[in-house]
Amino acid sequence: MKLLIPIIILCVAASAADIKSLPNQAGNGNIDLAGTVFVDSKDIQQVLGATLDPGYIVVRIKVEPRMLQAIRISADDFTLVSRKDGERSDALTPSQIAGGGANLVLKSKTTYDGSPGVSSTAVNIAPGNSKKVADDALLKVLEAKMLADTETKEPVEGLIYFLLEGKNKAKDLGLLYKGPAGRLAMDFK
Repeated sequence: MKLLIPIIILCVAASAADIKSLPNQAGNGNIDLAGTVFVDSKDIQQVLGATLDPGYIVVRIKVEPRMLQAIRISADDFTLVSRKDGERSDALTPSQIAGGGANLVLKSKTTYDGSPGVSSTAVNIAPGNSKKVADDALLKVLEAKMLADTETKEPVEGLIYFLLEGKNKAKDLGLLYKGPAGRLAMDFK
């Protein structure tokens, strides 16, 4: 009996200790996250099948709800943080990276209406054809592989896109989740 009490105390103390998250993972009673960060352009090209400009960082995330009811999962729930300099980046949509406004070429033309000293400026918007085709292809790839904005009880997986300045290393980055399942922080290795 005297030996049983210390063993029980040790078991309770061990179970009450803070649970440290493993690198590339985070979780609570509502949701589990597992992720991999890609900072190298060759790794990003391998994951996407396309290249991105320097500064873009891609995170492959798997989200596993643990709740009985469906939960909304969105890339907007995630923020990438650099522990090196404190820079933060909210998730980007594919259209912020490629397509749409990235393909516009602005040309201004000044015309005169005949009155001295009076002029007006007309702006023509013309698509850059060769770049537009490449950007549209990239946009389709980014949309197809991104983390879907969905309400689910089932695990979902996809890519989240971020932009941070400077040269970043995976070990210096952390991913913050702030959504319906609570708040979590994930460190990368």
